[in-house]
Amino acid sequence: MALLQRRSGSGGASRVFFRLLAAGVLAALVTIPTPRGAHAETALTTVRVASGLSLPLYVTAPPGDTTRLFIVEQRGGDNRGRIKILKNWVVLARPFLTTAVLSSGSEQGLLGLAFAPDYATTGRFYINYTRSGDGMTIIERRTVGADPDTATGPATTILMVAQPFANHNGGWMGFGPDGYLYVAMGDGGSGGDPGDRAQNRNVLLGKILRLDVSGATYTNPSTNPYFGGIAGRDEIWATGVRNPWRPSFDRVTGDFIVADVGQNNIEEVNFQPAGSAGGENYGWRCYEGFNFFSESATIPCGTCTAAGCPKIFPHYQYTHALGRCSVTGGYVYRGCAIPDLRGTYFFGDYCAAVIYSGKFSPDTLTSFRDRTAELAPGGGLAINSITSFGEDARGELYICDAGGEVFRIVPRASGVAEADMPVLRVQAAIGDTLGATMPGNALVTGVTLFEGAGNRLRGVGYLGSAAIRDCETSAGNCRTSRMRLGAFDVDVEACVDPAANKLTRRFIFTNRAGTAQNLEYVDVITPRLNGDEDGAATVAPAGGGLSATLAMYDSFTSGRTIRHWGQGSSGVTYAADVDTASQLVARIAADQPLAGGTSAGPAAVGLALSFAFGSVPPAGVESVTVFTTVHASPPSGVDETPPAPPRFAVGPVPFRTELGVHAALSRSGPVQVDVFDVQGRRVRSLFRGTLPSGPSTLRWNGRNDAGREVPAGIYFIRYAAEGTRVVRRAVRVR
Repeated sequence: MALLQRRSGSGGASRVFFRLLAAGVLAALVTIPTPRGAHAETALTTVRVASGLSLPLYVTAPPGDTTRLFIVEQRGGDNRGRIKILKNWVVLARPFLTTAVLSSGSEQGLLGLAFAPDYATTGRFYINYTRSGDGMTIIERRTVGADPDTATGPATTILMVAQPFANHNGGWMGFGPDGYLYVAMGDGGSGGDPGDRAQNRNVLLGKILRLDVSGATYTNPSTNPYFGGIAGRDEIWATGVRNPWRPSFDRVTGDFIVADVGQNNIEEVNFQPAGSAGGENYGWRCYEGFNFFSESATIPCGTCTAAGCPKIFPHYQYTHALGRCSVTGGYVYRGCAIPDLRGTYFFGDYCAAVIYSGKFSPDTLTSFRDRTAELAPGGGLAINSITSFGEDARGELYICDAGGEVFRIVPRASGVAEADMPVLRVQAAIGDTLGATMPGNALVTGVTLFEGAGNRLRGVGYLGSAAIRDCETSAGNCRTSRMRLGAFDVDVEACVDPAANKLTRRFIFTNRAGTAQNLEYVDVITPRLNGDEDGAATVAPAGGGLSATLAMYDSFTSGRTIRHWGQGSSGVTYAADVDTASQLVARIAADQPLAGGTSAGPAAVGLALSFAFGSVPPAGVESVTVFTTVHASPPSGVDETPPAPPRFAVGPVPFRTELGVHAALSRSGPVQVDVFDVQGRRVRSLFRGTLPSGPSTLRWNGRNDAGREVPAGIYFIRYAAEGTRVVRRAVRVR
């Protein structure tokens, strides 16, 4: 592998949409603080977001840029480094930047990228590479062009540092919370720091540098520890590092973490708390971790073991057992998608391809955990050579694999964006068993949760594929999520009124494009009230200036009804539709207009509203408010009586060995009778054929189509004849 030698110890080597749970008369309608249980840590996994890259070495993003991730490729086959853009989860064909030919050693090439804090206005960013021919480290300022996806501005050399050997170049750069550029420099290479440079304050190798790059080139902050008359180079912030690989700042606390690759035995993670005045000496080459390594003739103390000679020992170290040999520094997680893991530091080892996590205390790394198996991507993919961790503008974490791939750390149980949307729960006060509450259909009070639909901007995409702009916030019974979909910023506030059994969701759409954009929002819900089939109808608008009101009602138990309606800002055109859930989902996915249905069911039905605003100018803002209520009695205008033949009944209920299915036809004709379980699976095709007019009785012996007895539980008998379809419930006991 290209980076193994460089870093070895030898020195030479969803959907984002409304989830409605509703049932009968409500005791309380409450928001849940997080989508996951409060007592169990979120299970994680990784998803591949980019592949086919050439030695991906680092990922980062400009401040506030939530639609793009910039990927540093160390070198291509032509020995040029490249920065590529992952935009809306697609790697753009044209690189953001292509360098000149670089030095071609396994640890050389394009090694670092940092965007200025004011990148949005200045377009300044910085790269760190090793020059072809002499291997010198070059820190260079570049600027973005008129096309935000292309860097075309001139190059300005900020700093040049000669490298005596081809390895231990460091290469990371990052802006600290103080606005200064920090640069990680290795000790110059070979093995054992033969030039004794890491302790020598008069050279820049083996150091962390701190530069003010706000001007034409760089100056040294007067608060640097060796500035002015103090012995040592003015650029130096910290000393005594061997090959600092991927340091990082905690974006919330400002703490500085420096992972340093060891020599023969020890890998270490060092911690500098925010507010430090600098001047830390991390010990190399005197110490490898906590272990004494070699004396230094350049250390200002005279000898490494002199009394009072200050050293900073690592917060965490590990040995080269189990194939480990080269630490890969990471980040403290501060993203939105995994709130219970905020404050957790993720890092790994390149040689062993392991991933670890822990939390920093004042003196050590606590809660250490091996997450390698948990973060395995599966599906035939693997993370084999961890060159770097990275974070995007929202603080979500990524892993670079030298094999050409980039992976994102995500919650295992939910989609990337879905985890950041409001999750709302309805608690029922009625005591009877209503049916299933979620896929899998456990028999508990509630409704079946369907995720097949999804709210959508027509012609743009589902909110479930939106990029999260910022972490969600909660206030009282309201939660607000902020995302971006296509050209639009989308803010969603979901509020619950327990007294009124009412959910109010307000969507604010802002056009961030430089040109006018068409906007039509389609809102779809497809709950199941009772685990069985429901009816739906369009009734009169709830008031002036509102959309039509849609109603969903239980076809078998009178009184349980959901009402759904909405209101848009001025100039909006409304449309509404009720239909079977599958038809609605397909219609919305194909960006087809709503069909304007006025009644549907008995079936698995859905409710859809659309709000068309036409062309929205740049920076234009439109809004939609959608209301959903649950009632114990039907709204006026809703007929809850499903169409049915003159007679259709099943019994006895409950039954043990045999269930009678009784019907009466007005005239002879075709009949179909099927038995389904609570998961909607057909277990028995009971009858397909012609029955005479008048009463008829069929018998179900409690066996499936294979002749095996079905277990005790709830079943649904569906009868189709004379142009109508009816479902009756039956319970088998044993």
